[in-house]
Amino acid sequence: MPTCEVLLTRSAEREFERLGRDVQERFAAAIDCLRVDPTRARPGLDIRPMKGLKGMWRLRVGDYRGIYQLDARTITFTRFAPRSQVY
Repeated sequence: MPTCEVLLTRSAEREFERLGRDVQERFAAAIDCLRVDPTRARPGLDIRPMKGLKGMWRLRVGDYRGIYQLDARTITFTRFAPRSQVY
């Protein structure tokens, strides 16, 4: 099965680097699962389409969210932040 390419915007990369090491590792594991099928939720991978924003999805890792855009076979993360700051 083909996998998706994962990209981070410059601002998302900075936000990711500010997260704690444990949160970074949990996001990394979840992103590896996303590569196979970025629209199917499964155990350990809580994803949902964002309402009102076509093509945008959110990935939940504990109290943090990763916001990504899906285009063909490319996943582009635009935000990583606590839930209270991301919406």
